[in-house]
Amino acid sequence: MLQISSSSTNQSPSARKLCRCGGYIKTWTSWTDLNPRRRFEACEMSRRNKGNGHHWELLDATTCAIGKELIPRLLRRMRAMEKDLKLIEEQKKEVEDKLKMVEREKKELEYKVGELGRQKRVLEVNRMGQRPRENRIWGISFMSLGLGFLVFMMMLCILSNWLTFPGGNFEKLMIN
Repeated sequence: MLQISSSSTNQSPSARKLCRCGGYIKTWTSWTDLNPRRRFEACEMSRRNKGNGHHWELLDATTCAIGKELIPRLLRRMRAMEKDLKLIEEQKKEVEDKLKMVEREKKELEYKVGELGRQKRVLEVNRMGQRPRENRIWGISFMSLGLGFLVFMMMLCILSNWLTFPGGNFEKLMIN
């Protein structure tokens, strides 16, 4: 049997009732299974010291049989729903925390991707800057090779003429 009660004080401080013990008398509402929604007056000290001559008085008539059956059942359903709601709110909080963590990781990864992109662009610029030098080196190499080949052919021609014409009589060769 669950015993829950709530207090309401609508009286001005000067109109408050006092118990024999000197404590204030408050109006309460019972939420127990036996007296659901039944109002009563009790001394605020009686909650700590049960009995002992403190003021306690029922204000409402007893609840009907259907009310005594229906209200506790509705209260249990309401408490179960509140418990479920609390569990759902806890799960929601966990999901929100995970979402924040994933968003933080996403931002970190986006930053790293940006850094890698910047590094890639720097490397591409450096590589593009080296290509003209490489092209110049290849051009110079091919030009040197071509000039070397031309010099070699000229030397070969000169050497072959010198070997075939020991007297250097080039005009006799042309007549025959």
